Parts: sequence; structure tokens; C-alpha cells
Amino acid sequence: MVNRCRSIHIICRSILLCVAVSSLSCSSPPATQHYRPLYLIVENNRYGYITRQGEVVIQPQYFEAGDFAEGLAEVKLQEKYGYIDTTGTMVIEPQFDFAQPFHNGLAAININGLYGYIDTSGEMVIEPQYDLAWEFTSPLARVNVQGKFGYINQEGSYVVEPRYPDAGKFSEGLAAVNVDGLYGYINTSGSLVIEPRFQFAWMFTEDKAAVRIQDQYGYIDSVGDIIIEPTFDRANHFSEGLAVVKLGDKYGYIDSGGNMSIEPEFDYATSFSEGMGMVRIGDLCGYVNMWGKMVVEPRFEEAKTYYGGIALVKEDGLWKYIDTKGKIIYQPEHP
Repeated sequence: MVNRCRSIHIICRSILLCVAVSSLSCSSPPATQHYRPLYLIVENNRYGYITRQGEVVIQPQYFEAGDFAEGLAEVKLQEKYGYIDTTGTMVIEPQFDFAQPFHNGLAAININGLYGYIDTSGEMVIEPQYDLAWEFTSPLARVNVQGKFGYINQEGSYVVEPRYPDAGKFSEGLAAVNVDGLYGYINTSGSLVIEPRFQFAWMFTEDKAAVRIQDQYGYIDSVGDIIIEPTFDRANHFSEGLAVVKLGDKYGYIDSGGNMSIEPEFDYATSFSEGMGMVRIGDLCGYVNMWGKMVVEPRFEEAKTYYGGIALVKEDGLWKYIDTKGKIIYQPEHP
């Protein structure tokens, strides 16, 4: 889903979709805040970091940068990527052509066009050999070799040999894979546990996955049974008890039973985060709470997910951070 409300992950090489939300019953699970040690900022085309309170602690100086994960963040100086800690100390010197965040103690890096993995000391633990590689969000990581997807463990051994033309990451023990043009799911042993019969399939969250059947979207459970009939023109994963769906040209939200919790009235919407979500009305983005009340009026050109009680927004051409009431806690002096 690409639209004007895309929010920059604050790195030139990564653009993320904005987030949206709608009302939920009073019995909804409480929102959980996910604090980051530091938050990315950009000024004069250089990246730095602030605290959650808006204090600049690492001055903008990097050509590109990522969010902190497991105490480290990837940054680019000149033409190479390295990693800094939360004090701004370069703990892994810039030496990589590309670098990704750490997950489960390892990070994918690129040298001379091939991907391998390093540990948090910078030691190469899986030699560069893959055309593409992703993070270890589970005990396994997805890799691509000569156009085929497979999965490796943290020793670099194949658990699933590269054989799928398309494949997703593991979530809740399952990953979507394409077999002869249809999607099913494998487990972490590589066994096909949900037979390929879907036009497309998304990752599992909250014990459900969105799938496409005859150009309509519905949801299945972890054994492959349809639990929400395919009646939607678009569907997203469940988060905090709700999922974004599209009917016609408008977006709304359903609950875990498939009931419409928020009527389709938004021009764009994405998943809940911390009980807050971005919705787009016309050309402007704002935020609603879990009961569908607009708590931050639409006034932003672009917007990002709340994380640790603050969200990145673009207003008047500047990327700023706001709190849950829409109060600006940080804004740069220059674009």
C-alpha cells in the first residue's frame, strides 16, 4: 500500500507506511509502549539522535542512520556503514557497503554485493554469500540466492534450502511461501503445514493471518481454517485487537471476530501502535485513539507510528516529534 501518507523511517534507504487506528471496545487489550533508547532526527540532510524528551544527545552528522536495536544502531559515514552505541561511540568501524539492525545478536551486512552476518562485537559469524538477507526475527533468517528464498539458522546452516520464488519472514512460528503460484505456510522445520491455496498470504499476528482468495481478503487461523470470510478489498495484520480493512475506496477496522469496529471512512489507515494510530483524511494525517476519537487533529503532511509515546510527523516541510496530545517535543531548526 503506497500512498502520500508514507512516513520516513528517517533513513534515505527506508520508507515506511503511516499508521492508522480506530475505535475498539472497552475490553480491548491495553496498549503497550515500546521505548527506544534514542530516536532518530534529520537536519541539513544529516542524521542524529534525541532522547524521548526531545534533547539532542548525538548531533546530526551521519549520511544515513537506523533505529537502535540491542544497544547499537547502523550509521553511514562517507560510503561505508558501521555501528554506534547510545553514547555515539563508533563500536564497529564503518566497513560495510550496507548494514541492517541487530536482531537476536546478529545483523545482516553487505560486502561487495553479498550478505553475511556479524555479531555485536563486529566479528563475521556467517560469511557473505547471499544475494539478499534479512534479520533473525526468529531462530531463522530469510535469505535469497539466485532468486530463490530459503531460511538459515544462526550457524549459517540451511534449515530450508532456497527453493521458493517468494517467501515471508517467520511470525508466530509460521512463514508464508509461494508454491507454484499459490501461497501456503511452513513451520520452522520447513514442513508445509498449511497447503498452498491462497492468491497471497500475510504473516501471522494475534493467531490470525490475512489471505487473498478470489481477489477478496479474509483471515485464517494457524491451522489454515477460514475464521473471517474473504469480503474485503484489502486487509492488514491484526495489532492490538484490530485490523485495517478496505471496502471500496475507504479504510476502516474490524475486531478479532470480523465485526466492523470503525466504519470505513478514512482515505488511508494502518495498524494500531500503543493505542494510537494515524488516519488520513484528504491530504492530511492525524491520530485517533482506540475508541475512534480524533485526539490529534489532521494537520500533518506525513506521519509515523507512535513508539514510546512519541511519533514522527512532517509539518510545514519539517520532520518533528509529537507526544500523544499532538504537542511538539522536538523540531529541527532547518529542514
